[in-house]
Amino acid sequence: MNCCYKGFIYEFLTLPKNQWLDEMIMNYRLLCHEEPSKAQVEAWADSHHQLISNLSQYKDKAYYLSFEYQLPHEGGRRPDVIILMHQQVVVVEFKQKDRITRADIDQTAAYGRDLKHYHEFSHAMDITPLLIPTKTQGKLKNFGPVKACSPDRMGVVIDALNRDGINYDPEKWLASDYVPLPTLVQAARKIYQKEALPAIRRANSAGIPEAVEVLKTIAKEAKEKNERVLALVTGVPGAGKTLLGLQFVYEGMKEDTAKQSIFLSGNGPLVEVLQHALGNKVFVQPLRNYIKHYGIEKRGISKEHIVVFDEAQRAWDKEHVQQKHRTNASEPDLIIDIADRIPEWTVFLGLIGEGQEIHNGEEAGMIQWREALQRSKNNWKVVCPSKISHIFKEVVEVIEEDSLDLNITLRSHLAEDVTLWANELLKGNIKGPKKLAEKIISEDFNMYVTRDLNKAKRYCKNRYSGIKEKRYGLLASSKARVLPKFRVDNTYNTTKQLKVGPWFNDGDDSQLSCCNLDRVATEFACQGLELDIPIICWGEDMLWQGSNWRRFQQSGAKAKDPNQLRINSYRVLLTRGRDGLIIYVPDDPMLDGTYEVLLQSGIVEL
Repeated sequence: MNCCYKGFIYEFLTLPKNQWLDEMIMNYRLLCHEEPSKAQVEAWADSHHQLISNLSQYKDKAYYLSFEYQLPHEGGRRPDVIILMHQQVVVVEFKQKDRITRADIDQTAAYGRDLKHYHEFSHAMDITPLLIPTKTQGKLKNFGPVKACSPDRMGVVIDALNRDGINYDPEKWLASDYVPLPTLVQAARKIYQKEALPAIRRANSAGIPEAVEVLKTIAKEAKEKNERVLALVTGVPGAGKTLLGLQFVYEGMKEDTAKQSIFLSGNGPLVEVLQHALGNKVFVQPLRNYIKHYGIEKRGISKEHIVVFDEAQRAWDKEHVQQKHRTNASEPDLIIDIADRIPEWTVFLGLIGEGQEIHNGEEAGMIQWREALQRSKNNWKVVCPSKISHIFKEVVEVIEEDSLDLNITLRSHLAEDVTLWANELLKGNIKGPKKLAEKIISEDFNMYVTRDLNKAKRYCKNRYSGIKEKRYGLLASSKARVLPKFRVDNTYNTTKQLKVGPWFNDGDDSQLSCCNLDRVATEFACQGLELDIPIICWGEDMLWQGSNWRRFQQSGAKAKDPNQLRINSYRVLLTRGRDGLIIYVPDDPMLDGTYEVLLQSGIVEL
């Protein structure tokens, strides 16, 4: 049973209320393993009254109802009522309110969007999200794909659909595959627990399975021919590069009883979050510990033949390694040296995020890898997308493989232009982002801006009320100095104490959770990770002046280009969302121009 009640409309209309409520309560216990709250039962009774009062004229229609249908793999998300008609699904969300709120509209739209994208039986059906505030009368209004109406206008909405009853077995709809894209943490848990990742429709369209197969072939041939291969995967933020790397490591471990594969990350917060989620520190390890152990201190030879490391473009340059370890070598030099000492064969897979270098010492980019290969005494082969093959062609054998370029973002449900929108915005080109924003918002990726932080917090709390798996939190640039006086403490001494694992992984019942909206994560803590809705707290370090962004300058900075690092940092902050984003601009006169230009870029005022 994956819902609390199901039946044709005539069965529902003739069932006594108390008997219906008893069935709802009994099945809720089985489905959720807990007692329904008093407020939940009262809401059911209210919705029952509204449906009995307003649907009786459809008693002869073969409409099928499902109450509290639980969306699989979604942490307990349940639309109030699903009405199945011929080639039509109506998703009904009741709210015991006397007004229509933006959070309720977006929650209802998200149910419709996710059924359309992830529920196999519903792919070819029309979806109508219907929001009903039960304490209103005479209201009927469209908000994009969502129809919002008072209970007494429900019949107007259903009549307008003009649909016959169903001509299929409703059990097939209820039992249909529903395969959402898991978060990175959910995917890592599945891989670690040796569960196959679901055949995610969206991940498939992004080419991840094909890329994994290409990498498995590369590893097989390297082992057979005793080759050393540097494989490189490129991709936009949210394209699934880390998911691909974890899957490749898992495939290597599955086929090799010696477990000679490992996932390394130079992103400390990502390592912390994954290790916290898995309760294990072997499957995912810090890249810098690995480099220090095998590369700098040379404590033996790495036993892993397959090594995956993320953010290859962010590897430290010589100058930074010299400062940290008094070693005259870049991180690529050290990694290639480690690989050179592994006997017989090796495949090192580097995952390359585009335009996300945010730390000092990370600005030298991919040229360091060419120089490291050039210095190696072994014969190396590079397999990479054609767009970066020119970097290596004069140094080693290069095989172009464009299936290793992941250029579709998975993070944002069809809103593949979020990264492009952020890029255009940060370039100061405002007309371009406005058109992109309209398209993105039409695909139900919500983009809001506000000068009221409490309003942003209320939106997140209301939208995700009762949904345990959803995560929302405060993000901010580490260089924004204006934020603390607006109750956003992004100071170094505070943010360095953030417990990143529980901040991302814990639900709103934990004091350490991001959902409490009282602790801030900076670009350093959130890169490579995601929230369902981030509240991005904008600072004066990205300030609109006249016709462009003011160039960021920092006296005494070690960075070669502090302004570019700021741009990259805001790009990271703007591309963390799965369901959307909210930008909070403090009500400070110097940020008035910034607020206006964000509105001009197509973001909607909350």
